[in-house]
Amino acid sequence: MTAGAIEVSMVPARGDQLEGWPDLVAPTRTELAPAIRGLARAGVAALAVDPSEVTTAHELLGLSPIAVVALVAAPLGALTKGSRMAQAERALADGADELAVAVDPSLVRSGQLGRAVEGLAPLRRLASGRTMRVICHLALLGPELGPEVAAGAVDAGADVLMTNSHFDGVVTPEQVAGVRRRLGPVVALVASGGVATPALALPLLLAGATRVAVGWSAFTPRLHP
Repeated sequence: MTAGAIEVSMVPARGDQLEGWPDLVAPTRTELAPAIRGLARAGVAALAVDPSEVTTAHELLGLSPIAVVALVAAPLGALTKGSRMAQAERALADGADELAVAVDPSLVRSGQLGRAVEGLAPLRRLASGRTMRVICHLALLGPELGPEVAAGAVDAGADVLMTNSHFDGVVTPEQVAGVRRRLGPVVALVASGGVATPALALPLLLAGATRVAVGWSAFTPRLHP
C-alpha cells in the first residue's frame, strides 16, 4: 500500500483498513457487549472473537456488514489437530465469516516448520468458500523464521496473513516489511499485536500492511484497566 492510499485527514486510517481484535483478558459478558458495539459504531472491517462468541457477535452487530472472524487455536496454536478442527467446525456452523488460525511457534522454534503448518490444509478445506487467515507470530520468531512461517502458510492455502496475536508481541513496521520482501505485494497482510490506538496504524499501513488489527479497548476507552 502506498502513501497515496492513506486518506489525508485527522483520521489516521479508514474503517476498511482497521479490524478489532480482543486485547482484554477474560472479558466479562458486561464488557463484551459494549466492546463489540463500540467496534460496530467505528465501522471497522472485521471483528475477531473466540469461537464460543460468534453467535453473540452476530447478535450484537445486527445488520452491520462487519465480518466476524473466529479465532482457532489462539493465541499460541498449542492444540491437537482434532481440537483445532472441532473449534473451526463450531465457529463455521455458528456463522463465522472467517477463520483465524494460529500456528504453534514452539514447533517452529524446534525446527519443525513443516509440522507447524501441515494442519492448515484440512482447515482450508473445511472453510471452503470462506476466508482462512494464519497468525504467524513474527514477534516471537524473529526476522528469519517469521517470514518462513508466512510463506509456509501461503503454500498451505492461507488467504490472509497476520503478523501476531494480541498476546505474543508488538507488531512493528519492520515485521510487515520483512513479509513483503519474502512474499511480495499480492498477499493480504494484517498487522496485529499490541496496537493500542488507531493512530499507530499509519506506519504499519505505509510499511505494506493491508489492514491493521487494533485492540477492542481502543474503541471502548472505559474498558482500559
